[in-house]
Parts: sequence; C-alpha cells; structure tokens
Amino acid sequence: MENTRTKEWSKRDEEEPETSTNKRCCPPPFENLSVDELAQQIQSKLDSLNNSQHVKPDYCIFRIPGKFSDEILAPYRPRYTVIGPLVHYYYLSGHQEEEKQRYLASFLRRAKPNSSLNDIIELIEKYLPKIRGCYEKMYYRYWDDSVGRARQDKRAGTQSHSSLLIGMILVDAGFILELLLRAYSEGLRAENDLIFAKSGTIHDLKRDLMLLENRLPFFLLKKMYKRALKCNPHYPSFLHLTCHFFSHYYNQSICINEVLSLNNPHSSEYRSNLEDPKHFTDLIRTFQQPYSTIQKQQQCGKWNILRGNIHFMNLISFQKLEEGKVLQQQQGAYLYSAVLQREAGVKFKVSLNTCLFDIEFDENNGELKIPPLKADDSTESFYGNLMVWEQCYYPNDTFICDYIFLIGYLIKSAEDVSILVRKRILINQLGSPIEIVAMFNRLCKYINVGTENRYSSLFMKLNAYNAFPHHSWIAILKLEYFSTPWRGVATIAAIILLVLTMIQTICVPSPFSFKPNVSSNVLC
Repeated sequence: MENTRTKEWSKRDEEEPETSTNKRCCPPPFENLSVDELAQQIQSKLDSLNNSQHVKPDYCIFRIPGKFSDEILAPYRPRYTVIGPLVHYYYLSGHQEEEKQRYLASFLRRAKPNSSLNDIIELIEKYLPKIRGCYEKMYYRYWDDSVGRARQDKRAGTQSHSSLLIGMILVDAGFILELLLRAYSEGLRAENDLIFAKSGTIHDLKRDLMLLENRLPFFLLKKMYKRALKCNPHYPSFLHLTCHFFSHYYNQSICINEVLSLNNPHSSEYRSNLEDPKHFTDLIRTFQQPYSTIQKQQQCGKWNILRGNIHFMNLISFQKLEEGKVLQQQQGAYLYSAVLQREAGVKFKVSLNTCLFDIEFDENNGELKIPPLKADDSTESFYGNLMVWEQCYYPNDTFICDYIFLIGYLIKSAEDVSILVRKRILINQLGSPIEIVAMFNRLCKYINVGTENRYSSLFMKLNAYNAFPHHSWIAILKLEYFSTPWRGVATIAAIILLVLTMIQTICVPSPFSFKPNVSSNVLC
C-alpha cells in the first residue's frame, strides 16, 4: 500500500505530452515573416499587454519548492486523503473518495431546511474566481472508467472545467466540515463510522489537513458552514469548531477556551488572528505564535528585538555603529552544539513555560532554560510544513524557522541528543538519537534564515558567555572530576591524600638526615 502511494505521489506537475500532430498544427508564431510583419505582431502583442489590467493573484496555497529532493517529500504528502486541486495525482483511492461523498451527504442533511445543495453550489460558483486566485496551479479531479479510479492530473484553465472544479471543491469542503462536526461531539457521529473507529485514522487526517499542499481556503469553509448552519443553535461557531479540532497543536500558557471567550477583552487581538487565517496551516501557526508577541506585534507591527540590540550596544559601546552591525551579524550567525555549550559552562535546564519559543538564558549562573520538545513520527511533517509556509508568506516573520534553527544548532550529534534527553528538554519518541539529528538536518537543509531573528540576543549572550575561559575551566573540572557522586568522593579523597603526603614530607625528617653525636671524651 505504501509503495503504491509513493508511486502515485512522486510524479509532480507532469503535463500532457505534445504529439507530433499538435506540433505540426501549431507552428512558431514568427516563422517565415518579413521584418515589417514581425514588428507589427510584436507591437500588437505589447499593446494588448499594456491595455489589459494586470491583477496579481493572492496566492496563499503554494507548492512545495522544487529544490526539495524526492526522498524528503514524504512529510509533505498526505497519508489518508487528498484535499484540494493543487497537486497532480495520477490515481486516487476510490474508497476514500466514496467516504468523502458519504460525509458530504451527511452534511447536506444537516443543512436542511436552511440550505440546499443548489445554494451551496451557487456559493462555490460565486467565489470560484477568488478560489482560483489562492492556488499557484489547479488540477481538476475526474473519474477514469478505464481503470475504475479517480484521477487528478489535468490542468484547469482560468475559465475551463468550472463544473469539475466546483464538484471537487464541494466534496472536499463537505467532507472537512462534517469531519470537524463529528470530531467536536460523539453525538454528531454516525453509527459504524470508519474514520473514528480507529484512533490512528483521525490522527492521520489531522496531519493531512495541516499540510501546505493539501487544503482549501479558510474563507470558503467558513462561508459554507455559515450558509448551511447559521440558524441552528445546536451547532458551535466555526471558530470553536476548528479550534477544537486542532486543539492538540495549541501552544500557549493561556487556555484556549479563555481565548475564545468574548468576555475576555485581553484576548481580543489574539482571537482576531484566529478568525480569519488563510487556511488551516496558517491557523496552526497562530496557535504556535507566543501570545505576548502577538499583542506587541499589534502595537508595533514587528517583532520586539530592542532588548537584543540594547545588549549588543552595551557589549561594543566603544566601537562604531557600522562595526557593531557587522559584529552583530557574525555573533548571531552561528551557535555551538549542546556538547560544546556544556564544555563552555552552559547548564541546560528544562523550562516550565508552555510555549516552546520562550527560551531564556541567565548570564549570572549560565543556565539555558528550554521548554520540552517532543520528537515523534509527525514532528518533521508538522514543523516542515509550517516552515515552508513561513518562507512563502511571512518571509520577515519566521519565528518557527528561527526556533528550529536554534534547536538544529544545538543538535549536531547523538551526544548532543543524549544531553538534551537527560535534561528532559527533548522527549525522544523516534528511538535512535541519529534519527533526531537527521530529522533536524533535513528541516534546516532547504530553508533560508535571515541575519536578524527572534533569538539574535540569545545567540550573542551565549557566545559572549563562551568567550570567558574560566567558565570552561570550571565546567571541565565538574565534568571530569565531579560528574557523579562516587567520582566526586574519589576526587576529594585523592586531594586529601595528596595534602597529607605533602604535610608528611615537610614536617617529618628523613631517617638518613641525622647528625652524629660526638662526645667530649672522645675529642679529648
């Protein structure tokens, strides 16, 4: 089964090959033309471009960049079902498509009598141009009678194949909305539901719905839900529905119910970010974003990096500003691994903060406090898709990329992993420490990080702390001679024995160093 999926998803963006007949029927546009005719055709083309109104599409659903090699694309591919028209697939699972249609039928029954199938189709048709503008490319889905399976391998033009696109979007959107409702309450589930019968299936679906390439626009799902169930008080709001479904991705110290509560005025800014994301990946990224940072971002419009700049200026106040900028880039460009940090005297401590990105370093006692990070089979897929989304849509606000790069700097070997595991900073559920190292190497391989990031001041503090030799001397002394209680007792005993030996050597005379007692009688 896995080999079949790999074969189906490995072929990307393959267009229909041109036949020799097509080539003969479509000669080059400027072949066998005189200079005047050629100039006239080119000028006509330029005039048509100048007269036409150029509208830039608001792409928010992107393809995985082509620089990603095929062997690392598995974390970006769905495991259970395909959603949306973005990706090219030769064959799709007929069983999964039938299951999506059953969910759509169930959702349409809930919508009655407020909305009918015709109303929802009209809604999708109304917003179809906006939907097209969300995708870099679009492939429509159809049924292939020759093989008895669904396919999604033909490009959809700007005006063509509208009915096929509407039908495909209708099935996918109805499936997602019905899935969210059934996950919200057991009372809304049908009997013998195949998806919720096994816990692993719903886990794979939650993973699939946050993939960058496997999605529908958030605004469409929201409008479709309101059109169908807006007058029914038995169903929650769409914001509560989506936040409940993805609540296990929530990464804040404040409770999600408190954030969604309208009675809490302090969370209104954070709640506004949750109401209108671009899609589910954008929603989950907001779940990760520190609550305090969003409040500052609303006020200032950018990340607060003043603390790092002030600390930096204190370090090099005697230098010129231009030299300071160069030194700041150099200090913030690299961080030593966990092994080297420990040898330099840095002490790793697990933080009690809920948000993963609240990493602190105490310069007085050399403690680096990091919240615990769990690494399992979905970690690479989760952070990989969020990092690509940041690079595509938030290139100046890549706090997740900055965090992964910081952890990637600390983890360079299996010994680094062992240090963080012993300190309970890293929860290894992948087994081998080498797998952890390889995972972070893959995450950081194709992502570009800017010179200024969220942890610039932290990098400079750590590098400045490592620059003092006595920190490393004390650390080596502790690691070599006091790493365990027995080793510490042995070291103290050896020191005591050495001291006693020196005292004995100084105070007790040697038996051979005596003076002869010569009596006076003998001398006489």
